[in-house]
Amino acid sequence: MSSNQSGWASAASSMLGGFSLAPSRHTAEYHTKCLDRLIRRRNQLESRVDASTSGRVIPEEDALAIGEGKHFSEMAVLFLDICGFSNLPNWTTDEQKLVLKTLNLFMGEMLSIVRDFGGTFEKNTGDGLMAYFGECAKTPAEAVKPAVEAAVMMHYINDTWIRLITNKLGWPPINFRIGIDTGPITLARVAIHGGSHGGIVAIGTTANLACKLMKHVPDGGICIGEKTYDALPNGWRQSCTQINGQTGFAYTSTQSPYRAWTLDYRAPQISLT
Repeated sequence: MSSNQSGWASAASSMLGGFSLAPSRHTAEYHTKCLDRLIRRRNQLESRVDASTSGRVIPEEDALAIGEGKHFSEMAVLFLDICGFSNLPNWTTDEQKLVLKTLNLFMGEMLSIVRDFGGTFEKNTGDGLMAYFGECAKTPAEAVKPAVEAAVMMHYINDTWIRLITNKLGWPPINFRIGIDTGPITLARVAIHGGSHGGIVAIGTTANLACKLMKHVPDGGICIGEKTYDALPNGWRQSCTQINGQTGFAYTSTQSPYRAWTLDYRAPQISLT
């Protein structure tokens, strides 16, 4: 561990503890890798403004004709949205530069975590992202596990290393919310023939639900739909709280309400020493 890392790590305050369960990559080696990544980004952003880190897209847009789609029977869809993004000071050029630096640090790491857990992001909207997990999953559990682990890791990295860096540099802190649901979706190409506009879009109730579930955690957190909850790894359900009242969604065939839970589990503190 470098002296630079030690400085950041030693400044870390007491972190969220709790459950003995943890994401599969919740190790000192993985967090050292993340911290290295963040320090490199911070150093770059201190001297210049970079574009956000790019990632993979499935399927490749050029591999689909306009109007074609690729169907996935079991896929976990994750939406991330930064809370209160429009309230950040961003009128002046200096304020906009500061927001852009913060976004590059935060969003670049979030996209890296998606890839680390085998996911693929379909879009980066600036203040949010949409990602898929389980491209080759045969069961809902195989799609859900990497998605919820990535979500928990995103919160851990933000609450520890990213917040440490932004606080020390005087950059605005980031708070965010995540919605996850699981089921069949079709990824399709929507565009204008002969034009450059358009791209890959997700079609299906699963993607719509994943996005709308975020309204149940307006101030930050993780909200999961019923199909995701049912496929959680053993022990994770104990750290979920069912949403009170109606979620606003129902099964078409029975009109039974579609339930949702907050995933309250947070990875325990881990030492890099």
